[in-house]
Amino acid sequence: MSFHFGKSLEAAFRKIRPWLKPDYRRAYSNLLARGTRERHHNEPIVCCDFTNPAIDAVGGRYYFSLVRDLIDAGFFPVFTARRSTLSTFGTSRMKSLLLSERLGVVDSLDELTEPYFLITDRDTPVPPNAKRVIKVDYQQRLVRSEDEMAFPVFVHPHITVKSKLPICYQIETERPARIFFGGNTEPDKYDKDVIREVYHMLSRREMLTQTITAIAPEMIYRPRDSAEWLASTDFHSFVLCETQHCKIPQERWLEALAKADYFLACPGVGMPLCHNLIEALTAGCIPILQYADYLPPPLRHGVNCLAFSDPAGLRKIIGDVLTMSNEEIRIMRTHVRDYAIEYLTPGSFAKRLFTGPQTLLINAYRVPR
Repeated sequence: MSFHFGKSLEAAFRKIRPWLKPDYRRAYSNLLARGTRERHHNEPIVCCDFTNPAIDAVGGRYYFSLVRDLIDAGFFPVFTARRSTLSTFGTSRMKSLLLSERLGVVDSLDELTEPYFLITDRDTPVPPNAKRVIKVDYQQRLVRSEDEMAFPVFVHPHITVKSKLPICYQIETERPARIFFGGNTEPDKYDKDVIREVYHMLSRREMLTQTITAIAPEMIYRPRDSAEWLASTDFHSFVLCETQHCKIPQERWLEALAKADYFLACPGVGMPLCHNLIEALTAGCIPILQYADYLPPPLRHGVNCLAFSDPAGLRKIIGDVLTMSNEEIRIMRTHVRDYAIEYLTPGSFAKRLFTGPQTLLINAYRVPR
């Protein structure tokens, strides 16, 4: 009884928090004061009309990625003055990264007197000036028809704001690492049963263990200083850079990925698809992974990724990669670049969003396949 009462009390506080807490109230007032004066003449408008706090999930990453991609596509983002979602700009580390961008806020959709695009999570009649309406759906389900589109995973917001995207690299250039992994490997976070029991995949820790057993110990390089490794041109078969022992600065993360032919794309904490896969593809680093079909559209084994289904399959891929010719790697990297240009270029998602679908599934990437 006390547990349920506590949860109810917490939910009630969350609803009234935007009206009570000073940082929420301040963020809301500051955004409201911006109006639409920052818009350039004739700049196309996309209005984001969100009332459900679910849009703020994963630390505001959904919100940041969507709005930033709209900006990269050439749109001017305008928000309706919904206090529940607008006030969190004052507390969300990722949403607050958008405050330096040109943004607009309107009290209601009635203020928009010229044609615009609308993205909303409300069931509402189509406003007179909305030339296209995209409905956001928070259910965890897969796409069922051509009228629906899955929201992709993007480069992490903190990498986005510290890097120039897309990055430039030469397909033909030989890289000084054949396989690379960089990231946190703490057992309490990255060896959870949810990856095994819900998604039926190897956890991050299990993936690394299988990889290490498939490579001779002398072929594994564990840098202690990331700057020293990033400056080096020495070749290594497997560079294992665990954050606990060697942290790569966020502003140099894509540079690190661009030093390797293949990236060991291990699962995240509670789901397979992790933003580091997107960053690897962006840097022309071919992913080795167990969840190729979680991307929209799926990656293809032997074309733009190397996919496995069990520990033996992973160990075989590791052995194959270590003996691959430069020409085979060049061909795969070409396909990775083609995929990244078509689907991961900043602004490309936003442009596709307004060409056909009517529903945007925010959580499709969480659904077990």
